[in-house]
Amino acid sequence: MEKYQRENCTTKEEIENLWKEIVGKKIKHNEEAYWIKNQCHQNASMEWSPVSEMEVGQALRMMQNWKAPGRDQMANFWLKQLTATHTHIWQLFLTN
Repeated sequence: MEKYQRENCTTKEEIENLWKEIVGKKIKHNEEAYWIKNQCHQNASMEWSPVSEMEVGQALRMMQNWKAPGRDQMANFWLKQLTATHTHIWQLFLTN
């Protein structure tokens, strides 16, 4: 069995920075865009609710195991198996 070399592994800081870049940016949308007004009209009762830790776990479990990994180079299989990371991934959604 091949052993993984430490220099080929993604560091904790690299993974944290990647996810912060993805979910941590505040984006200002064009509130006058037609499609936004259309969606607001169609879904008038839809309100924002924060993502729960359970929803993050459910979403991770639904991902296909061996799809090409993203910039963090971690296969979905490992995100599913390493359940201790689910809380940390969820907390990234809470940071502004």
